Amino acid sequence: MKGRAVSIDALRGLAIIGMVLSGTISRNPDLPGWLFHAQVGPPEFSFNPQQPGITWVDLVFPFFLFAMGLAFPFSLNRMMEKGHARSAIARKIILRTLKLFMFAVLLGHLSPYHYPTNLGIWRWVMGLLAFAGFFLSFCVFPQWPGRRKLLNTSGYLLLAVLVVIRVSVLNQPFSLYKHDIIILVLANMALFGALIWWLTRSNWYLRLGILGLYLGLRLSHGQEGTWQHAFWEFNFMEGLVALVPPMKEGLQALGAETVQSVFYHANYLKYLFIVLPASILGDALYQRIQQKETEDTNASDRRLHYLLMAIALLAVVINLVGLYHRWTQGNFFLNILLGGVMIYIAIRPRLRIDPLLKPIILWSVFWVILGLAFEAYEGGIRKDHATMSYFFVTAGISGYVLMAFRILFNNINRSYLFYFIQSIGKNPMVGYVAVAYAVAPVLALLQVLPFINEWHQQWSWLGVARGLLLTTLMILMTHWTVKRKLFWKT
Repeated sequence: MKGRAVSIDALRGLAIIGMVLSGTISRNPDLPGWLFHAQVGPPEFSFNPQQPGITWVDLVFPFFLFAMGLAFPFSLNRMMEKGHARSAIARKIILRTLKLFMFAVLLGHLSPYHYPTNLGIWRWVMGLLAFAGFFLSFCVFPQWPGRRKLLNTSGYLLLAVLVVIRVSVLNQPFSLYKHDIIILVLANMALFGALIWWLTRSNWYLRLGILGLYLGLRLSHGQEGTWQHAFWEFNFMEGLVALVPPMKEGLQALGAETVQSVFYHANYLKYLFIVLPASILGDALYQRIQQKETEDTNASDRRLHYLLMAIALLAVVINLVGLYHRWTQGNFFLNILLGGVMIYIAIRPRLRIDPLLKPIILWSVFWVILGLAFEAYEGGIRKDHATMSYFFVTAGISGYVLMAFRILFNNINRSYLFYFIQSIGKNPMVGYVAVAYAVAPVLALLQVLPFINEWHQQWSWLGVARGLLLTTLMILMTHWTVKRKLFWKT
């Protein structure tokens, strides 16, 4: 179980590192396109929804979603095994969703980059205060268990004061529609993904059936006048105001238009195509761990594991290169070949490998091939606007990377590089906000940030160095919080 937990943490940590790095590389038109989102590349960096292909940047969010889906069976099954009532489990799911939604809205308002530049150093001070508010609100404070509620409450009060200052003193508008879209999607997945897993925990065929129904709605909702279109455009806000008319004025005071939902939209559920397949794999891993299947790590098995890891990582590279450069036919046949080799190793009884690797291999190969079968549909694989091929290919690639981490942590002595990666995955939300709310403000107050921001004007690749520097500082900061057991619980 330890190896399983570490590999999921590492996948989540790799996602956070990728998010931060991709967001801090300077946009220099002389840099290659594969350093950015495929649809927002150089030289103009303008969004082109017709540009097919993916880059490594387009994998980082699916990695995080995949890790979330993997974790559902472990976290919720553990609660049920401890005898928690259904109401307690439902309360945990809803509370987590509300925290993530609040986090998304606050991130949309309290970042130092969301204030006018004429505020000078005060926008950086506000960013640091927001980080302090997040820390107090979400941290578990194991050193002071008796003071946790007091500290959490003080954090929420600090965040509320910052919002009041923003609106009343700085005359900056507040709106529930201004949010961090990544965290908002995670909130939707935390709610709908967890509830669907809970309802289908004993029957993953039903889970696939729900995905099939959603696929049908996704393909047919464009026909106006149909119930499919009505379902897709359903608005919780309109329904809420219809039930409780006096709420309309209160919602409008918060900047919420009743013609638009502030939290849910059927289109957000498209990421269930990553989360729910991951939860099926999570079920398989959980069941094998419950059966206490262990790994035989003799020398020959270890070499076989290294071979599997090399093939899986080669498949990741081949997909990135092949799909980005549009070598689609050759990419498909290479995936058939590499996937076939991995399946052969997984199902041959005399080839003794870690039993937990078998479901990872079988499911991951299936998802990649399924995604590549969809590749020509919707004009080629794209993250934005996301295509069916994108969901399944990235789910399969996430499985390959999970397998690589599983092999690394089970067969290689502790390495600081991989230790840092899985450490970030234990406290991901700290890593997600560290640069914008802590690292950048401190560097700005020290008058260092303007110098770093101009690196790419001297040489394009120094823009990458900027990203590496800021990401490294984030890793060190987040690792420190893990060492001190200062975990955020959003």
